[in-house]
Amino acid sequence: MTYIEGLPARDARPGRLNGAQRQKCKVCECQDKFDFHVPDAVWKEVVPPRFRNKVVCLSCFDSLAFEKQVDYAESLDVLYFAGDRAIFKFETVSAEAI
Repeated sequence: MTYIEGLPARDARPGRLNGAQRQKCKVCECQDKFDFHVPDAVWKEVVPPRFRNKVVCLSCFDSLAFEKQVDYAESLDVLYFAGDRAIFKFETVSAEAI
């Protein structure tokens, strides 16, 4: 799970997007630009124990889910992007596993 202003994504409010800070993914060490939340059961099924209480970027989460053949398409409702010049909140309209 990644964080906005130190709060898990599920606790972030639209008015709290200003000043969002990026963290580094502990799997790939890249600066994480996407904030997302999946249910705890999905997180535990996908993320290895050594990374469960750390920042995992969406790309690494997707790769880990692919390796374990976990379909999380219906589990991700909101996605935040923290760019260099703007911050966006995306809501899922539809999703499917590939």
